[in-house]
Amino acid sequence: MNQRKLYRTIESITPENYVSKEDLFEKIISEIIDNEAINISGARIWQLDPNNGSYKLTHQKGHIERVEEGFSLKVNEYPLFHDLANHRSVMGVETHSRLRAVGIKHYAATGVGEKMSIKGMMLYPYILAFNSEKLDEELLDTLNIISAAVTSFLKSRRMQKESDKMQLEFKQAREIQTSILPQHEYHFGNYQIYGTTIPEAQVCGDFFDYVEIGQESRQLGVLVGDAAGKGMSAAVQALYISGALRLGAAHQIKTSAIISTINKMITRTFPDERFATLFYAELFDNQSGLCVFVNAGHNNPIFYDSSADEVRYLETTGGVLGLTPEQRYVVENINIKTGDILVAYSDGIVEATTAAGDFYGEERLEKLIVNNKDRSAKEIVQIVIDDVVSFSVYGKYNDDKTLVVVKRIK
Repeated sequence: MNQRKLYRTIESITPENYVSKEDLFEKIISEIIDNEAINISGARIWQLDPNNGSYKLTHQKGHIERVEEGFSLKVNEYPLFHDLANHRSVMGVETHSRLRAVGIKHYAATGVGEKMSIKGMMLYPYILAFNSEKLDEELLDTLNIISAAVTSFLKSRRMQKESDKMQLEFKQAREIQTSILPQHEYHFGNYQIYGTTIPEAQVCGDFFDYVEIGQESRQLGVLVGDAAGKGMSAAVQALYISGALRLGAAHQIKTSAIISTINKMITRTFPDERFATLFYAELFDNQSGLCVFVNAGHNNPIFYDSSADEVRYLETTGGVLGLTPEQRYVVENINIKTGDILVAYSDGIVEATTAAGDFYGEERLEKLIVNNKDRSAKEIVQIVIDDVVSFSVYGKYNDDKTLVVVKRIK
């Protein structure tokens, strides 16, 4: 499942009203298990008891090996808890004798909630442990998303009483954000480039930018990103990422190294539940039209190949930014020929809805691009934005919308 869609799926099942956090977790894991798109068959909830330095088993659900009710594990006797504190989500072979005795041979677990200091150790207040047929990187990404979504929900509820923010602060933040965002239109070598962001609120987490690389202006970075959440914190993270990319590009650091470094910086700098998706491409002003890119969990950009008259999507090459410092990023490349079009967008475009809840979707966006392939980059952006706004004018859900079109014209 697409990582952004998975986040929204988890986000959508967090109930508005719940008696306790345990009730909340029970509902969430029940719906995760029942969701066929998420490959998880069972789960356990462990709660930290800070008084005696242990985690107590509070709930078990689904197709799992049962452990006796009230079973607990001392933090200093079980290395997994320390690994979770450092890595958020972990998988491995079970070594605890009592757990192995009931048939648990492997574990896959993620920390939930804002970490607290217990005897000098930073520990998650809750741990969700899951059963799955496959222990692989995809499951690890799923665990990270579950952790981020639930932690974000808990934190937003805690901060709800503090949410009466002054409108003047938002206005000032919007002015700062607007002043930093690039001009819509950019001309680079043989390319037309046009981008726009339409915020749903006064400040937004969507962002795009054009980054000049080196002194000879023969390379240009184009980025489109989406910081999870809304409001001031998302806007701050968006500006942070854009600024870090500019700094890295000024020193001509390799693409994969830039993205990996930014990921580590976000993981250290921002709270646990803050993450961002990013598509970053570097265009080269040469005959081959070389374009190298990294897609960190962002919506798959659309690439229209004019010579073949066909569309394909640029794949994800790494996980979202900010969830784990060890995330790896692979650099891929394409060649952009005359007439080819590259379209990067945020989920506010394809997930815009009608009053009936129908999504705008990638297919409609794809058709609109192909039908207008002979128009300029600016015209394509304007046509798509007009169509999305018209489509979703009475929609139940709207988000920030960002769209950048790169077209090679000669």
